[in-house]
Amino acid sequence: MSLDSRLVNLAAAAHKLVEEGFVRGAAGSVSLRWEDQCYISPAGARLNRLSAADFVPLAIDGPSSWQLKRASTEHGLHLACYRVRPDLQTVLRIQPPHCMALGCVGLSLRALSPSFVEAVGAEIPLLPYSAPASQTLIDAVAEAIVHHDALLLRNQGLVVAATGSDEAWLRSQLIEEAAQIVLLAHAAAGGCSFLTADQIEELSA
Repeated sequence: MSLDSRLVNLAAAAHKLVEEGFVRGAAGSVSLRWEDQCYISPAGARLNRLSAADFVPLAIDGPSSWQLKRASTEHGLHLACYRVRPDLQTVLRIQPPHCMALGCVGLSLRALSPSFVEAVGAEIPLLPYSAPASQTLIDAVAEAIVHHDALLLRNQGLVVAATGSDEAWLRSQLIEEAAQIVLLAHAAAGGCSFLTADQIEELSA
């Protein structure tokens, strides 16, 4: 798939994120890796208005460039993910409401179904609050994303990493649905039943 095709797909995924309420206003950011470049949404962009031509190219491992002023203020987080995970091709920084709620009450998201394990793994950890775009947040995300494909950020939302836009979008949907189920379970019974370590190991086998 060409770079232009991938950018078109990422812009379409960004539109769906807004349509589904995963991003509001000018919040959130999306990016993809192409060779040694990260193509990221611009600063202050409304993701439902993105086109393929709007993405800002940044060198993943190279020196800072004048393009940084045009890029999303969250560019450091995206670049850090690509640096520590060569397999990643897409990163989303979004604020799905149920994921936000989990983070605000201090809950991580553990595996509650076989489909969750298949798509995300055993757990989505919750990182402590750090100021947006701060080096503390960037370092925490870089350390945790090595072992996970998604991270909850306390009072800030969700980071989703994937091998492409479609996978990132589907993963985001599954995580938000799981977060909603956990909140409903807590509201109904004061807790939620998660898969045990043995059950997760059995699925992995």
